[in-house]
Amino acid sequence: MNVVIIGDTPFLEEIAGLCVRAGHVVRALTVDTILGDWSDLEYATDLLNADVVIEACHRSRRTRRQMVSFVETVYPPDTLLLVSALTASTTAIASSTSAPQRIVGYGLLPPLADTGMVELAAGLNSGEDALRQAAAFWRTVGYEAAVVADGPGLVRGRLIACIINEAAGALQDRVASAADIDTAMQLGTNYPHGPLAWADHLGLDVVLAIMTGLYEEWGEDRYRPAPLLRRKVLAGQLGK
Repeated sequence: MNVVIIGDTPFLEEIAGLCVRAGHVVRALTVDTILGDWSDLEYATDLLNADVVIEACHRSRRTRRQMVSFVETVYPPDTLLLVSALTASTTAIASSTSAPQRIVGYGLLPPLADTGMVELAAGLNSGEDALRQAAAFWRTVGYEAAVVADGPGLVRGRLIACIINEAAGALQDRVASAADIDTAMQLGTNYPHGPLAWADHLGLDVVLAIMTGLYEEWGEDRYRPAPLLRRKVLAGQLGK
């Protein structure tokens, strides 16, 4: 299959690596390329022949909609578009397009080597055929699909980000040191990582983007990003 991936590093490279190892022909484009002058890209044959377009961006809803607009300009309405639903719902991302039936949300948490499962979420206007195509595509790269309800973060992203956010609040309130918070949660609950180490693993910017998406969607205090998490991201301290 011919696969075009649009996103930010390192997530862009990780998904591209999965597809290349599965034998797909891959063209990867950064978000900054799309945000620039992409008029010449419309005539590149290796882009025009895409069977699947994967959006792997964790930026604002406005930027996400610009990615969808690019796809809408370049590809016919039957080209499958997979959008990351970590930071916004599939429905929200698809709301600016005239072909929402071809859009399916997916949920993958970096690093991708840790899992062989992807969450899929249909938006309110997603087509059943697109959902079937999405599941079939992910199987080609060795990932089993679990269909879940639409919403920012889906299941894993939502739960893990909330745990990390709560841990960041506990650290800010000096409940315990970072090492002790991680030890208590990893040994006490049998998590694969302590929550703060998990944040380093995923990227604090990804965690903040998920929490921001949840807060914008639901407006509940439990989803408000911890101030320490915001400050770490502003300072460029994004983890490992």
